[in-house]
Amino acid sequence: MTTLERTLAKALTEIVIWLDLSDDDAIRPEATMEVLEPVIALLQRLPGQDRQALADLISQFVHQETDPERQLTVIEAPETLGLLA
Repeated sequence: MTTLERTLAKALTEIVIWLDLSDDDAIRPEATMEVLEPVIALLQRLPGQDRQALADLISQFVHQETDPERQLTVIEAPETLGLLA
């Protein structure tokens, strides 16, 4: 993976973490899905090999997290983003 691809994957992961761990008062669950649905649809258009590569890359970020909640969100991120479908 290039530095650009790795940086974009990390940025996407940070967005997923923020959306997942935000209080419902800060961002409604419906709003979270409004943000994620177009992203998921876009990622679904990738070839299976690219979706798997992105899922693998995101999974590598779990080792950078020290907070258990953030770790769990990173572990779940590939599924949340529809990369494993």
